[in-house]
Amino acid sequence: MEKVASALFDGITDEEYARMTECFKTTLKNHRKGEEVAMPQGRVGVVHRGRISVMKTDEDGARTIFEQLGEGGVFGAMLSVAGSDAGLFLVAEEDCSVLYVDYDHIMKRCPNACAYHSTIVRNLVRLMAEKTQALSEHLEILSRRSTREKLLAYFRLLAAKHRSQYFTLPFSQTNLADYLCVDRSAMLRELAGMHRDGLVEIDRRNVKLNLHKAL
Repeated sequence: MEKVASALFDGITDEEYARMTECFKTTLKNHRKGEEVAMPQGRVGVVHRGRISVMKTDEDGARTIFEQLGEGGVFGAMLSVAGSDAGLFLVAEEDCSVLYVDYDHIMKRCPNACAYHSTIVRNLVRLMAEKTQALSEHLEILSRRSTREKLLAYFRLLAAKHRSQYFTLPFSQTNLADYLCVDRSAMLRELAGMHRDGLVEIDRRNVKLNLHKAL
Protein backbone atom coordinates (compact mmCIF):
# COMPACT_ATOMS: atom_id res chain seq x y z
CA MET A 1 0.00 0.00 0.00
CA GLU A 2 1.31 3.46 -0.92
CA LYS A 3 2.48 5.39 2.13
CA VAL A 4 0.16 8.15 3.29
CA ALA A 5 1.87 11.51 3.86
CA SER A 6 0.74 12.10 7.44
CA ALA A 7 2.21 13.49 10.66
CA LEU A 8 1.27 10.16 12.24
CA PHE A 9 3.92 8.49 10.09
CA ASP A 10 6.70 11.07 10.50
CA GLY A 11 10.05 9.29 10.80
CA ILE A 12 8.67 6.04 9.34
CA THR A 13 10.48 4.74 6.26
CA ASP A 14 8.60 3.24 3.30
CA GLU A 15 9.88 -0.20 4.29
CA GLU A 16 8.75 0.23 7.89
CA TYR A 17 5.38 1.54 6.68
CA ALA A 18 4.86 -1.61 4.58
CA ARG A 19 5.65 -3.83 7.59
CA MET A 20 3.55 -1.68 9.89
CA THR A 21 0.37 -1.90 7.79
CA GLU A 22 0.62 -5.69 7.95
CA CYS A 23 1.57 -5.83 11.64
CA PHE A 24 -1.18 -3.38 12.64
CA LYS A 25 -3.76 -5.13 10.43
CA THR A 26 -4.81 -1.83 8.89
CA THR A 27 -7.88 -1.56 6.67
CA LEU A 28 -8.59 0.90 3.85
CA LYS A 29 -12.21 1.96 3.40
CA ASN A 30 -13.81 4.17 0.77
CA HIS A 31 -16.46 6.77 1.61
CA ARG A 32 -18.66 8.53 -0.95
CA LYS A 33 -19.16 12.29 -1.08
CA GLY A 34 -21.83 13.35 1.44
CA GLU A 35 -21.64 10.08 3.37
CA GLU A 36 -21.96 10.37 7.14
CA VAL A 37 -19.55 8.21 9.11
CA ALA A 38 -19.59 7.50 12.84
CA MET A 39 -16.55 8.63 14.80
CA PRO A 40 -14.35 5.50 15.04
CA GLN A 41 -14.07 4.05 18.52
CA GLY A 42 -10.86 2.21 19.34
CA ARG A 43 -9.40 3.12 15.96
CA VAL A 44 -7.42 5.93 14.40
CA GLY A 45 -8.44 7.10 10.95
CA VAL A 46 -5.96 8.62 8.49
CA VAL A 47 -7.29 10.32 5.35
CA HIS A 48 -5.61 8.55 2.44
CA ARG A 49 -7.40 10.52 -0.30
CA GLY A 50 -10.01 13.29 -0.37
CA ARG A 51 -11.39 15.54 2.38
CA ILE A 52 -13.49 14.77 5.43
CA SER A 53 -15.08 17.06 8.05
CA VAL A 54 -15.46 16.42 11.76
CA MET A 55 -18.71 17.97 12.95
CA LYS A 56 -21.58 17.93 15.39
CA THR A 57 -25.30 18.73 15.08
CA ASP A 58 -27.18 20.33 17.96
CA GLU A 59 -30.79 19.71 18.99
CA ASP A 60 -32.04 22.35 16.54
CA GLY A 61 -30.18 20.77 13.63
CA ALA A 62 -27.50 23.47 13.43
CA ARG A 63 -24.13 22.12 12.35
CA THR A 64 -20.78 23.00 13.87
CA ILE A 65 -17.63 21.98 12.02
CA PHE A 66 -14.72 21.31 14.34
CA GLU A 67 -12.13 20.67 11.66
CA GLN A 68 -11.73 19.70 8.04
CA LEU A 69 -9.09 17.16 7.18
CA GLY A 70 -7.31 16.64 3.88
CA GLU A 71 -4.86 13.94 2.86
CA GLY A 72 -2.86 12.81 5.88
CA GLY A 73 -5.38 14.22 8.39
CA VAL A 74 -5.86 12.08 11.49
CA PHE A 75 -9.03 11.60 13.55
CA GLY A 76 -10.53 9.32 16.17
CA ALA A 77 -12.28 9.49 19.53
CA MET A 78 -9.00 9.09 21.41
CA LEU A 79 -7.68 12.22 19.69
CA SER A 80 -10.49 14.35 21.11
CA VAL A 81 -10.43 16.17 24.41
CA ALA A 82 -12.27 14.14 27.05
CA GLY A 83 -15.99 14.59 26.62
CA SER A 84 -15.75 16.69 23.46
CA ASP A 85 -16.17 13.72 21.12
CA ALA A 86 -19.73 12.95 22.26
CA GLY A 87 -22.02 13.26 19.25
CA LEU A 88 -19.20 13.98 16.81
CA PHE A 89 -19.45 12.39 13.39
CA LEU A 90 -17.71 12.62 10.03
CA VAL A 91 -18.90 13.74 6.62
CA ALA A 92 -16.99 13.06 3.43
CA GLU A 93 -16.71 16.40 1.59
CA GLU A 94 -15.72 14.47 -1.54
CA ASP A 95 -15.11 10.86 -2.46
CA CYS A 96 -12.35 9.75 -0.13
CA SER A 97 -10.51 6.76 1.28
CA VAL A 98 -9.47 6.33 4.91
CA LEU A 99 -6.83 4.10 6.44
CA TYR A 100 -8.04 2.69 9.77
CA VAL A 101 -5.60 1.48 12.42
CA ASP A 102 -6.69 -0.25 15.64
CA TYR A 103 -5.56 1.81 18.64
CA ASP A 104 -4.55 -1.33 20.55
CA HIS A 105 -2.16 -2.35 17.79
CA ILE A 106 -0.43 1.02 18.11
CA MET A 107 -0.13 0.99 21.89
CA LYS A 108 0.72 -2.68 22.45
CA ARG A 109 4.37 -3.48 21.92
CA CYS A 110 4.73 -6.30 19.41
CA PRO A 111 7.03 -9.31 20.11
CA ASN A 112 9.45 -8.08 17.44
CA ALA A 113 9.95 -4.80 19.31
CA CYS A 114 9.77 -2.88 16.03
CA ALA A 115 11.28 0.60 16.32
CA TYR A 116 8.38 2.16 14.42
CA HIS A 117 6.03 1.34 17.33
CA SER A 118 7.79 3.89 19.53
CA THR A 119 7.86 6.41 16.68
CA ILE A 120 4.13 6.04 16.05
CA VAL A 121 3.33 6.44 19.75
CA ARG A 122 5.41 9.63 19.95
CA ASN A 123 3.69 10.98 16.86
CA LEU A 124 0.26 10.12 18.27
CA VAL A 125 0.99 11.92 21.55
CA ARG A 126 2.15 14.99 19.61
CA LEU A 127 -1.02 14.90 17.50
CA MET A 128 -3.16 14.73 20.64
CA ALA A 129 -1.46 17.88 21.93
CA GLU A 130 -2.01 19.62 18.58
CA LYS A 131 -5.69 18.63 18.56
CA THR A 132 -6.08 20.07 22.06
CA GLN A 133 -4.47 23.33 20.92
CA ALA A 134 -6.73 23.49 17.84
CA LEU A 135 -9.83 22.97 20.02
CA SER A 136 -8.67 25.75 22.34
CA GLU A 137 -8.23 28.09 19.37
CA HIS A 138 -11.68 27.19 18.05
CA LEU A 139 -13.30 27.88 21.42
CA GLU A 140 -11.50 31.22 21.60
CA ILE A 141 -12.98 32.18 18.23
CA LEU A 142 -16.48 31.03 19.19
CA SER A 143 -16.31 33.06 22.41
CA ARG A 144 -16.39 36.30 20.39
CA ARG A 145 -19.80 37.94 20.51
CA SER A 146 -20.35 39.20 16.97
CA THR A 147 -19.95 37.63 13.54
CA ARG A 148 -17.34 40.24 12.60
CA GLU A 149 -15.32 39.56 15.75
CA LYS A 150 -15.39 35.81 15.01
CA LEU A 151 -14.28 36.36 11.42
CA LEU A 152 -11.47 38.69 12.44
CA ALA A 153 -10.29 36.34 15.19
CA TYR A 154 -10.19 33.45 12.71
CA PHE A 155 -8.49 35.49 9.99
CA ARG A 156 -5.86 36.76 12.44
CA LEU A 157 -5.20 33.16 13.49
CA LEU A 158 -4.74 32.04 9.87
CA ALA A 159 -2.50 35.03 9.11
CA ALA A 160 -0.32 34.16 12.11
CA LYS A 161 -0.06 30.52 11.05
CA HIS A 162 0.84 31.47 7.48
CA ARG A 163 3.07 34.30 8.70
CA SER A 164 1.51 36.45 6.02
CA GLN A 165 -1.46 38.72 5.46
CA TYR A 166 -2.27 36.49 2.47
CA PHE A 167 -3.81 33.06 3.04
CA THR A 168 -6.34 30.62 1.62
CA LEU A 169 -9.42 29.58 3.55
CA PRO A 170 -9.64 25.81 4.11
CA PHE A 171 -13.45 25.99 4.03
CA SER A 172 -16.20 26.76 1.58
CA GLN A 173 -18.43 29.68 2.61
CA THR A 174 -21.08 27.28 3.91
CA ASN A 175 -18.56 25.30 5.95
CA LEU A 176 -16.92 28.49 7.22
CA ALA A 177 -20.28 29.60 8.61
CA ASP A 178 -20.69 26.20 10.28
CA TYR A 179 -17.17 26.43 11.74
CA LEU A 180 -17.92 29.87 13.19
CA CYS A 181 -21.46 28.90 14.28
CA VAL A 182 -23.04 31.84 12.45
CA ASP A 183 -25.75 32.27 9.83
CA ARG A 184 -24.28 32.05 6.33
CA SER A 185 -26.25 34.99 4.93
CA ALA A 186 -25.32 37.19 7.90
CA MET A 187 -21.69 36.14 7.51
CA LEU A 188 -21.66 37.09 3.82
CA ARG A 189 -23.14 40.51 4.64
CA GLU A 190 -20.49 41.00 7.30
CA LEU A 191 -17.71 40.00 4.90
CA ALA A 192 -19.02 42.57 2.41
CA GLY A 193 -19.00 45.19 5.16
CA MET A 194 -15.46 44.25 6.18
CA HIS A 195 -14.40 44.64 2.55
CA ARG A 196 -15.98 48.12 2.37
CA ASP A 197 -14.21 49.07 5.60
CA GLY A 198 -10.87 48.01 4.15
CA LEU A 199 -10.33 45.17 6.61
CA VAL A 200 -10.14 42.36 4.07
CA GLU A 201 -9.98 41.61 0.37
CA ILE A 202 -11.51 38.26 -0.61
CA ASP A 203 -11.41 36.43 -3.93
CA ARG A 204 -13.22 33.14 -3.49
CA ARG A 205 -11.13 31.43 -0.80
CA ASN A 206 -8.13 33.73 -1.14
CA VAL A 207 -7.95 36.37 1.57
CA LYS A 208 -5.80 39.43 2.15
CA LEU A 209 -6.11 40.74 5.72
CA ASN A 210 -5.26 44.37 6.39
CA LEU A 211 -3.31 43.69 9.58
CA HIS A 212 -3.08 47.37 10.57
CA LYS A 213 -6.85 47.84 10.55
CA ALA A 214 -7.67 44.34 11.83
CA LEU A 215 -5.74 44.62 15.10
